[in-house]
Amino acid sequence: MYTITLEVNQICNLRCDYCYLGEKTNQIMPEEIACKGLEIAFLNVEKHKDKRLWVDFVGGEALISFALLQKLVEYIEEEAAKRTIAVSYSITTNGTIMNNEVLEWLVNNRVHLKLSIDGTMETHDRNRKTKHGIGSYRNIMQNISYFREYEERTKQYIQVAHVVTQNNYWEAFKSVKHLVEDLHFSIVDSSIDVTHRWTVEQLDKLGQEWENILCYYIKKKENGQAFLWAPILDLKKYGEEYVNSGFCGVGLIQIYVKTDGGIYGCAANLESSGCLGDVEKGFSVRKIKEYRELANQSNACLKCNIHAKCQSCKCIMNNLSYSNQINGYNPDMCYFEKKKITLWNKYDKKIG
Repeated sequence: MYTITLEVNQICNLRCDYCYLGEKTNQIMPEEIACKGLEIAFLNVEKHKDKRLWVDFVGGEALISFALLQKLVEYIEEEAAKRTIAVSYSITTNGTIMNNEVLEWLVNNRVHLKLSIDGTMETHDRNRKTKHGIGSYRNIMQNISYFREYEERTKQYIQVAHVVTQNNYWEAFKSVKHLVEDLHFSIVDSSIDVTHRWTVEQLDKLGQEWENILCYYIKKKENGQAFLWAPILDLKKYGEEYVNSGFCGVGLIQIYVKTDGGIYGCAANLESSGCLGDVEKGFSVRKIKEYRELANQSNACLKCNIHAKCQSCKCIMNNLSYSNQINGYNPDMCYFEKKKITLWNKYDKKIG
């Protein structure tokens, strides 16, 4: 499968403290740029055996550009039919913009829905505010009936994106439990804000929160009330006999296209160091080759006893963004990786 992420706009009705886009330009992706980016994706998909394409729409708040999304899906469907390509869609939304027209479009096109929500109202509103400084939790709750109907009609679970930051990490377990118990979501993806330095004390506390969530996950599973906590998928990789932790596939199996047509490996690094080219001129083959050869370079990671199964060193764009070196690494995530491996060794039999 080949994945293209289209940043359809840099416009948002929220002002989240940790947004990876930072200060937004208020640009909307021109349809011409989107189509050129998709053409690159189509050409790459045609080289893959399964001929499957995943199109991920993001913003800003992607649904602000709903008319553009409709046009793009129509174009993609036409092109995919000509090329015998199977297409899947996903969209990330802050959950504040929903109506019957949007719901029908999501359902009819079986768009996988990713909803950003950080936990309880108190936790969520701490970082996810409107431009007037008001928390957005209540806005999401006003639309909760749409999300319930979406799951009922599509038979697809909504994936909720829960961001762990330096002002909520001690509430990670409480947040996940709220999303599962109170809001009845079945897929929770907890991710860590890596744009700031973490202290050892903070990561130790977060490790304890991770363990609490893991025990909760195991208990729910044993009681026949299983939900998917996305970090479990990473933990399970530690149980594989051998994992090649080298090249992650940026440029070869996935690209991120910004509103201005710049092509990046993924959202983990949207700085100049993560740019692979643009939709007009195409890829920088030299850069992709450098990334691909990363696994063979002699660096600190290769000397580490967990290197073969490390998930952190595999994230080239994050490491490049952090260290500004192609063979660098993020020491915070390195430390937390060892925490996660400890959890796997302790609970692997129960995780299954």
